[in-house]
Amino acid sequence: MSNPMPNSPMPNNPTPISDAAAVQPVTSAAATPAPATSSAPPPPDSLLGAAAAEPAPAVQYQDFTLPKGVEVDSDTLSAAKSLFAEQRLPQEQAQKLVDLYVARANAAAERNVTAWHDTQEKWAGEVKADPDIGGPRLTASVAAASRAIEWARVPGLKEALDMTGAGNNPAIVKAFVRFGQALAEDRFAAGNGGAPDQRSIAERLYNNTPKQSAS
Repeated sequence: MSNPMPNSPMPNNPTPISDAAAVQPVTSAAATPAPATSSAPPPPDSLLGAAAAEPAPAVQYQDFTLPKGVEVDSDTLSAAKSLFAEQRLPQEQAQKLVDLYVARANAAAERNVTAWHDTQEKWAGEVKADPDIGGPRLTASVAAASRAIEWARVPGLKEALDMTGAGNNPAIVKAFVRFGQALAEDRFAAGNGGAPDQRSIAERLYNNTPKQSAS
């Protein structure tokens, strides 16, 4: 039998694995160029660029022209000017919008006035045609209503009826007519020596049955 081969001699001072892994390949300095530097001055701003950077001056408006007799409150005008300035509208275009607003407001007001007059004419026509207080009885009915208004002694009542148009409303006119008729009945009975009607005005207006005295 042959003798086993002797063990191979181990090298002196072996390199540790960790030190071998830490060895990195050396790269050439020319592989990563350094950023280039320039000593040239930056280009100057263009005329258009400089103009765009400056804030635009605030838009100022002169007093707007309004039709004779038309007034717009200061708060509305101030708010309108602020909106016009945000859109940078020139004076001429802003004036056109003001004209449009005034025209629309006047048209709406005229429609309201026309509707009010139409309603008054309609109510007055209904009163004149009413079978109880209109027609041949209209003059006496108006006199009775006037008597009720005077009897009420309420300052400004007649003016309020005229201003609001309620003096033409058929229901209100009929109510005042009945009040006046009830008052006339009391005066007639007292003037002829008769006993005055003991019923209240409401009872005389809505109930024709005389009030019975307790026995």
